[in-house]
Amino acid sequence: MPKVTIIQAMESLEQQEKIRVGAYCRVSSAKAVQRHSCEAQQNYFRQLLSDSSHEKLVNIYTDYSSGTSAEGRSDFLQMLEDCRNGKIDRIITKSLSRFARNTKECLVILRELKQLGVTVLFDKEGIDTSRVSDEMLLTILESLAQEESASISNNVRWSLKKKMADGTLGIARVPYGYRKDSKKQLVVDETTASVVQRIYRLYLSGNGAQMIADLFNQEGIPSPTGILWNNVTILKMLRQEKYIGDIRWQKTYSVFMGVKGKINRGEQESYYVRNCLPPIISREDFIAAQALRRKNTHMPRRVTCSPFRGKTKCTCGRSYYYAEKGIRSLWICSGKRQPQRPCTNKNFSDADYRAAWDRLCRKLRKFACEILLPCILQLQYLDHHAVSDEIKALEEQQKELLQRRYVLCELCANGCISQEKLFCAEREIVQLLQVIQNCLEQYTNSYGKTAEQLEKLYQLITTETDPDILSEKILLRTVTDGCTAVFELMGGLVLKEALV
Repeated sequence: MPKVTIIQAMESLEQQEKIRVGAYCRVSSAKAVQRHSCEAQQNYFRQLLSDSSHEKLVNIYTDYSSGTSAEGRSDFLQMLEDCRNGKIDRIITKSLSRFARNTKECLVILRELKQLGVTVLFDKEGIDTSRVSDEMLLTILESLAQEESASISNNVRWSLKKKMADGTLGIARVPYGYRKDSKKQLVVDETTASVVQRIYRLYLSGNGAQMIADLFNQEGIPSPTGILWNNVTILKMLRQEKYIGDIRWQKTYSVFMGVKGKINRGEQESYYVRNCLPPIISREDFIAAQALRRKNTHMPRRVTCSPFRGKTKCTCGRSYYYAEKGIRSLWICSGKRQPQRPCTNKNFSDADYRAAWDRLCRKLRKFACEILLPCILQLQYLDHHAVSDEIKALEEQQKELLQRRYVLCELCANGCISQEKLFCAEREIVQLLQVIQNCLEQYTNSYGKTAEQLEKLYQLITTETDPDILSEKILLRTVTDGCTAVFELMGGLVLKEALV
């Protein structure tokens, strides 16, 4: 009998599992015009994928915020989480500027998605991350998108400063003690304004900020923040110049793609506008409150002589401070007096603290040869022989950036990009090269520096017997729960000692 082998038919495209696609849309704000733009993006993606034979739309993720950082874009973060959980195979977005304007962050996210097997299509630029050759072009375009974002940010800042200088900038957040009337103008709110006036009366009559906060909490008066009153809120209200009808603009400022809400200590211009609001407090009372506050702030205090000053942290994340209660000297967590999440760790005496440190120094001195010398020898060996994967990866990135710089110059020479854009993108590459160089230096020198620190620690612990001098030279910080102290020493050495 002839032998028959059945060759199975291939699955049709309809039978094959479709690629799961997530579409991402973003606009800068939730204004009506921006919402219309976002709806247009959503409709475009629905129409694009409705008739696809090999792709299906899983979800459309939408954000109404800036693209300079992933932080604050809830749908973007949810989309990344869905990718990590294996719910999405491919992402489609309108353009690079919709996806992100931060080059460094964008590349980190795209590399993570690539490791997860998720590809990204930028529809406007026609870039698909499934093609490896697109990564260099992607970086160049992303640099330009970041520069465009910086230009927009500078224009907005210039507009705001112009309004500040002209005295025409509106108040976005209504201060406590005021409300907006039917014409959107700030007027005094009698209920909350009476609380502000009472704060100034109590303070000028000798009550401290914490005493006022405790009194208001006992009386059940709602605070501006919606939580319990505290001394910080009271002190801020005592400094608020709006209560005498003035406004000082730009008390804080932000750095593009950097620190936000940084206190302006003269780095930026500020603008003071007088008599632009209805006052709640008289100028005399306000000036008297500022004088009293400065007097209380600069009251001469006895300097703490403890060698552990500024080095003692609590396990709750706050700091311990030194206080004298009668004849006792105590260490108390600063979170004890916080109305929200007060710290429950124990106070401990300065004498117990010093005794624990003294015991640790004696133990370390006694066993220095057994503990420190083997560590020093091992680190010296690693310093000469360690060649890690991180160093190789950094060197590859360095080569890639140099190649990218060459491609940029070629594109500019051929008229594909302007010289101005070349300079902008090249500046970003130079910054990245400097970061990589710094990382390489840290990797190559980390073992050697740690060994040097441990050698210094060994010399100090074996020659110096005064615990106070040792705490100044070898102790980095102490983390404690009030019962056990964890001492972190130079060279990365961490040792525990009971506080008894």
